[in-house]
Amino acid sequence: MARVMIVDDSKTVRHYLSQMIELADHTAIPVESAEKAIELLEMRAKEEPVLLPDLIFMDVIMTPGMSGIEATNKIKSHSNPAIADIPIVFLTGIGEQDIASEALDAGALDYIVKPSSAESLPIFLDNLRKKLDRLLNISTRSLKKGTGLIADLSNEYLPSLLQMLHLEDASGYITLTNPKRRQSASMHMRYGNIEYIALVDTSKGVKVRLEGEEAFHMLVNWTEGIFSFGRADPERMPKGKPMNLVVLLCAIDTREIQDATKSLSPSTPVVEPYSKFKARLEEELSQLLENSTALQILYVRIKDKASILLRGKKKNKPPKAQLFNPFKSEKELLTFVESKAQNFVGKLKDVFFFLQEGYLLLRKWGKSDYILILDPDSDQSHQGRLLAAQATTIIRKAAVERRNKRLATT
Repeated sequence: MARVMIVDDSKTVRHYLSQMIELADHTAIPVESAEKAIELLEMRAKEEPVLLPDLIFMDVIMTPGMSGIEATNKIKSHSNPAIADIPIVFLTGIGEQDIASEALDAGALDYIVKPSSAESLPIFLDNLRKKLDRLLNISTRSLKKGTGLIADLSNEYLPSLLQMLHLEDASGYITLTNPKRRQSASMHMRYGNIEYIALVDTSKGVKVRLEGEEAFHMLVNWTEGIFSFGRADPERMPKGKPMNLVVLLCAIDTREIQDATKSLSPSTPVVEPYSKFKARLEEELSQLLENSTALQILYVRIKDKASILLRGKKKNKPPKAQLFNPFKSEKELLTFVESKAQNFVGKLKDVFFFLQEGYLLLRKWGKSDYILILDPDSDQSHQGRLLAAQATTIIRKAAVERRNKRLATT
């Protein structure tokens, strides 16, 4: 369920839009002026960020008072990214397309023409439904222009998204909405650590608010919903105490680890042989590559000497990719990883190496553990970070599950 703010001085337009939005199982927030809209946005951002709208429909011309263009300029330049990053769609009248062009320059995402008669209303409402579907169910696998991230949790894994932001040392505001559960949540992330979590649950007809780990444990069970991240200056964000929830195995429920140390249940879990465990993980890593241009994911450990613990390979290489072979041998590859491991100092998490064709991404995620991505398409380097974060999550989760089973059998 998304929240859609309607800013229009016409009571009739607010009424029709609200009806359509509610029929589409979203929440309508009708507001009669730009001034009141900005006031409401600032109040919610301060008191209840999870109730900020996911989308704003803004009338271009409103009288008296501030116009839609002036309001959009003010929203898009707001010091709070949670307000500035809200998508805006303009509502224009017939013959106002020139004004709409000016509005788009102010930062609006799109515009739709309001109906001029009862006969044109069905076309308008059909257009509105299409816009809502496109705008509110958008999903992407990569950071957009380095500023934010929007993802559909039915396609993306929340722990992987959080792990990626953690590895990026990202700072900003996260909002999550889940229509089926009738829940919404917000997080503050500073330098890759979650410092604030609040979840609002209205599934039982009464608003229940959860915070901290209790909210986190509920969120990691989501298998649908919309995830949105907007970057912010960490020094201007409210400061809290890092919860280290992402660091702790990226959303692996710590209560499960505690349960594994308790007395054995009647059915003792069976620990699969390491050879099968390794083959299963390599298959999972290979599956990650199927929707990307990358050819390999390698998990390398450097202790006494460097060694490849896991290798995921793309099963069907495109013809052009056959020529991409940066290393003549496995020994040369391991020598490269050992030499480049010296580059990681301080908070540096990953290093890109761009070749004449393609790129390599080396990511450090432990004292001696590295993920190496090999991709023949340098234009797709943005996906390398997400692949590395997803691979890290898969390996860590599998390792913890295996450890828990071993503890349960001793």
